[in-house]
Amino acid sequence: MRAGFSLLLRFLVLMLLMVSAMRVARAQVQARRPFSTYMERALGLEAGATATDLPHHVHYDLKLYNHKGKLTAGTWDLWRDPQHYIRIDIAAGDFRYTDIEDLIQKTQWQHFNAVMPLKIFDLRENYAKPRYAVHLIAEEKPPRYVNFQEIEKMPFDCASALSGPQVCFDPIAHVLAFAELWNQSMTWEDWQPLGVHSVPQRFRIYDAGRVMVEAAGHAEIVKTFPRGLFVIPADEPDMGEPELDGSTPHKVISMKPVDLQPLYGNVLMQVTVGADGKVKKQTLIDADDDDIVGDAKRSVKHLTFAPEIKNGVATPFETYLYLRHGPAGP
Repeated sequence: MRAGFSLLLRFLVLMLLMVSAMRVARAQVQARRPFSTYMERALGLEAGATATDLPHHVHYDLKLYNHKGKLTAGTWDLWRDPQHYIRIDIAAGDFRYTDIEDLIQKTQWQHFNAVMPLKIFDLRENYAKPRYAVHLIAEEKPPRYVNFQEIEKMPFDCASALSGPQVCFDPIAHVLAFAELWNQSMTWEDWQPLGVHSVPQRFRIYDAGRVMVEAAGHAEIVKTFPRGLFVIPADEPDMGEPELDGSTPHKVISMKPVDLQPLYGNVLMQVTVGADGKVKKQTLIDADDDDIVGDAKRSVKHLTFAPEIKNGVATPFETYLYLRHGPAGP
């Protein structure tokens, strides 16, 4: 009897070891998945990624904090008829923005009424994916791989750049969950299923632990869209990208290198440029971090633009600049 029990015990131990080995093997295989493959998979799971999406509407209530901590409330609505149209509406303070895209005709119409707030710029840059972190990791040679990590007692699958930034995914759902760029971090939380895709019900951007941007909301499947929702007004021309203030960007022909601090963030500045292309005046509108303002001002001070020519004469002009600050460049 004892011999039989001992044999059974050995068998159970052997089975447990085999199961553990299989789990470790699966984890190792998953851990060796290239970052680019993991990112592509994660983005493919998001609503709005493919024509197989269900028609839907996503609504977010926004909380946007400037560098002085002042709150601007807003809303962000995304309407998607995946095989035909996409519409985006953003309202924040005095800023109003609408983007209608016709997927069949391959046309896009954008309209806005004021300078885009910096925190809307941050939101648009990072909501679908943390563009700057993804760029740094994807460009590294040899390629980065995803590995299991525990951050603040939470499990993630992460890829990290040699310089520090990392992008992390939910190890079960494989969607975006966390990203970090030196002093800034981003979270995608409470993913809501939407057919075979999903939508983050909460997205936040932090700077040194301070919340800068928060989008909190929900998604719903739409059977019938409101009449005229995707109709582009015939009497209002496309205004172009809001970060360019609806105009052709002024060409920078020279700049002076600046030693940058190991911090990340964006800065919005208004600059006055003389007929000679030199910056005469700069005014800070907003910044992600006060500690990067000095670097931004020094960078702008030494910019030289191609002159603006009107009626054959070089003339002064004013423009808005969204500047990215990072150790790899502003």
